[in-house]
Amino acid sequence: MNELNLIWRYHRFFKLRSLLLTAAVALAFCTFGILGALRYSMNGGDNSIASRRLMAMSDAGAMQVLPLSSIDTIRKVEGLETISYATWIGLYYREQSNMFMSFAVEPQTWLDTHPDMVMDADTRKTFLTDKRAILVSADIADKFGWKKGDSIPLQSLLFRPPHGERAWNHIVAGIFDSTKGAGSRNFAVTHYDFLNENRDIWKDTVGSFVITLKPHVTADDASQRIDTALETSAWPSYTSSDQVFHNEFFAQFGDIVSMIEMVVVVTFCALMLMVSSGMALGVRQRRRDLGIMRVIGYSNARILRIVVGQTMMVVLAGAALGMLVAFAFNWAVTSRYPEILPHLYLPVPVMGQALVIGIVLSLIAAAIPAYIALRTKPVEAMAEEAI
Repeated sequence: MNELNLIWRYHRFFKLRSLLLTAAVALAFCTFGILGALRYSMNGGDNSIASRRLMAMSDAGAMQVLPLSSIDTIRKVEGLETISYATWIGLYYREQSNMFMSFAVEPQTWLDTHPDMVMDADTRKTFLTDKRAILVSADIADKFGWKKGDSIPLQSLLFRPPHGERAWNHIVAGIFDSTKGAGSRNFAVTHYDFLNENRDIWKDTVGSFVITLKPHVTADDASQRIDTALETSAWPSYTSSDQVFHNEFFAQFGDIVSMIEMVVVVTFCALMLMVSSGMALGVRQRRRDLGIMRVIGYSNARILRIVVGQTMMVVLAGAALGMLVAFAFNWAVTSRYPEILPHLYLPVPVMGQALVIGIVLSLIAAAIPAYIALRTKPVEAMAEEAI
């Protein structure tokens, strides 16, 4: 009888225990999948781009503005590649509860500084040439049922519509996705010039400048030089990388990432003890079978593989089920609230971590059962009554 068959027969014999352990593992990995995706998102997703993209804003706070003319001073700073600018406009669709993250931007330089925005050539061309155009992330477009070419009336929390109009009427230039996958943010962008020409307050100001760096220029060094260049002006700045800004924003609500990590660690420690004790009990109850295996010539290595395999079957099956449930949950929540949440789903790094944790957890949890199995002496085991 091969080892896989023996492992399967073990779980069929202890069916209820195996199902309960698998359910416990699934619950733990479901928790990990949900919290892991959230942690990944709060860390900015894929940081390879965000860590090289700077944001310069007023040192008085993110809700204050800088004059657009500050761009001339910033351009004199060495080591900068592309400079764009953006203003938060607080757009919402029909009701304020439908507000989504939205910015009025300089189109060409914004796309240059955001290579992680993925769209087709026609969408890009339409957005660049039409002042009323709006680019929308896929999740937001799906929620509101927007399609390319749609005319959508939007309201703003900050700015009254253009004179003679009841709303900011935009044309959907297209839908964009993100190369970041899970962890990417849902937002929309419109033309800065269209906003600036029609708003009645804060003309010729921006919320932030968005800057990319030349190769071999560090974000910290460039940030310091930008702030130094503007510190003697009437509008000093605070500059940081997109990644740092993202982290500082969530830090306002406490060290959520550390709390998530703590919950995950405690969950898996408890799970390890539960699985280990359950499997150890099963080994003790099957000592007579182990004694028979030794009598008929099973080696220590083969018995070890069987015991470890029994544990791995429970853990990996539960992990797969839990991650599947986490994916479904993340998808449902992200689809329901795309204007608030970024892509959660299940990023590849989180799935990779789950696989590693599952294997390591299996090996650790199998240590005590394996020790008991290997110490079983045939004579003592055969003396026990069969279950």
